[in-house]
Amino acid sequence: MPAMTTTAMLDHELLELVSSLVCLLKNGKIDFVNHAGARMLGLNSQAEAIGTQFEDFVVSDYRFLMEAGWELLAEEEFLPLKLLRVDGTAFEAELRVRRAQPTSDIFLLEVRDISKFVKSAEALREREERLQGVLASVAEGIVTINDSGRIESANPAADRMFGYARGKLVGADLVTLLPEADRERHHRFFDAYMAGLFPTLMGRQVEGLGQRADGTSFPMEISVSELRHGRHRLFTAILRDISERKENEERIRRLAHHDSLTGLPNRNLLNDRMRHALARAQRNKSRMALLYVDLDKFKPINDTLGHEAGDEVLREVAERLNRCVRSSDTVSRVGGDEFVVLLETVARPNEAALVARKIIDSLAKPIDYKGNICQVGASIGGAVYPDDGETMDEISKAADIAMYRVKHAGRNDFRFYSEIAESELD
Repeated sequence: MPAMTTTAMLDHELLELVSSLVCLLKNGKIDFVNHAGARMLGLNSQAEAIGTQFEDFVVSDYRFLMEAGWELLAEEEFLPLKLLRVDGTAFEAELRVRRAQPTSDIFLLEVRDISKFVKSAEALREREERLQGVLASVAEGIVTINDSGRIESANPAADRMFGYARGKLVGADLVTLLPEADRERHHRFFDAYMAGLFPTLMGRQVEGLGQRADGTSFPMEISVSELRHGRHRLFTAILRDISERKENEERIRRLAHHDSLTGLPNRNLLNDRMRHALARAQRNKSRMALLYVDLDKFKPINDTLGHEAGDEVLREVAERLNRCVRSSDTVSRVGGDEFVVLLETVARPNEAALVARKIIDSLAKPIDYKGNICQVGASIGGAVYPDDGETMDEISKAADIAMYRVKHAGRNDFRFYSEIAESELD
């Protein structure tokens, strides 16, 4: 018979003594199945299975395991799956794949019927989680770790993710994949878990840093599950490079709080920083100041040279404003040509006036755009806490009023709300 020709070196009688399903695959097709296996699959005879694909007896949702390739599956221990009998009923099973011989293209499959062991919803959930781990391993990094913390296997995705040649991770301590600063902490947590502490660590997704072979680091998401074989414990870690996700999150966060043209904080971030600055000033009984800066002669630049010129001028204005303040202060763009400067911890009211004068002088210098000289100025209105108001709204309104007084008085100057109040009282 053909089956005897391809498996002449194997003792079929010995395989018949095994109570589990045992079959031999050649070129992906069943070349032999023992009597126990035929009964398990509901076949009338062993001959019915010869020449069929093993996948034909696998529930469709679990056939992704076969898609990974028998070579890859041969590197794993028992994998959970569901099989179909010929009458269409499904049963829980565990599959182990091994090469019949080191250089052979024949694979030995051993399948155990574990239906009677799956008695609770918790057992079912844990099995499904392990299945999800196997599924993720096809597209993402997966490493198996023994109870000594050493890597027993790593799939190609893990090798690529961390920049190692195939097989180089096997035998290495898992901390090889972590930055130096995180390794001692990992050892402490691993030892504590093995001692019975932190029993809820398994199954959760956590974020951390991974380290590549070249020493560079990247953000990754880690999910670890545990499989026990007698007294031994095997851990499976699913590793995902989330660099792109983190970059997108940072981009979204920045767009929500910064002006897209100048990169300055927008009104949302300004209001948040004002709240914090005001709270500190109230707590420390100190002063803070707010400067409303409205550009003069900006509209003619847009009208004559175009919006690209206007955008370049705004970017240059933003840089000059930043150079006029301390790193602890905030320069924000709140409108087309409107900026707000938040000065924290102003010791004396005239300190804010010095900054306003510095801004006027800085913006008085011409801006060159492609050989065209652009000249702008600024009308600045200022307010000081607590002299000109005790709330954000009061201080903002006072600075706005002062700025409009400068506009009406001839522009390119600065005034503070207290000066206006005094002049009106006089």
